[in-house]
Amino acid sequence: MAREKDESKRLAILEAAGRLFAERGFHGTSVADMARETDLPVGSIYTYFDNKEAVLSAVIEEGWAGFIGTMKEGLEAASGPRERISLLIDEVLPSLFRDVDLITILLAEAGRGGLDGVTVGLDAKLQGLADIIGPVLGPLAAESRSELILDPTQARTAIAVYFLGSLYSVRLARSAGLAVSEENILSFIRLSIENSFGIKLKG
Repeated sequence: MAREKDESKRLAILEAAGRLFAERGFHGTSVADMARETDLPVGSIYTYFDNKEAVLSAVIEEGWAGFIGTMKEGLEAASGPRERISLLIDEVLPSLFRDVDLITILLAEAGRGGLDGVTVGLDAKLQGLADIIGPVLGPLAAESRSELILDPTQARTAIAVYFLGSLYSVRLARSAGLAVSEENILSFIRLSIENSFGIKLKG
């Protein structure tokens, strides 16, 4: 008879696994470690996930889906291009920066190149970001009467540079004690966008 699944236990496993993967890496984390962190028997982990790879995949995909969902909701509620860009800088990126475990795992697993049957799908995730953020840039350029026009490839590249650059910077600042704060990173992004489009953003 199959065990009854409890969503709170599943979420506890994912939360513990996220911390462990971020601290110790995929190979440094065992299912037994997850069980100890959650005070569950090892067998309970397998009630919810087929193997360690499935846990890692769920940590990445569900964490990313939550981030994207929050971003879409915020952008839909914002009233115009400047408000949407400000929201990305002032609310969306800081919310991701707070999830340092997800940042660490995304960057580490992307660098591993999809070993052990788990792929981060970073290219697809960046394309998804471009699909969401790209349509904001055209109206922003029109509203500000900017001469900056980005074709889809340039827009995707810009998003990759700002997004990945900010994540790497946050991760290194925390792990290596760099004298660069998250607010410094966000201020630089804001200044770059203001100068590129010839506008002034709130914040």
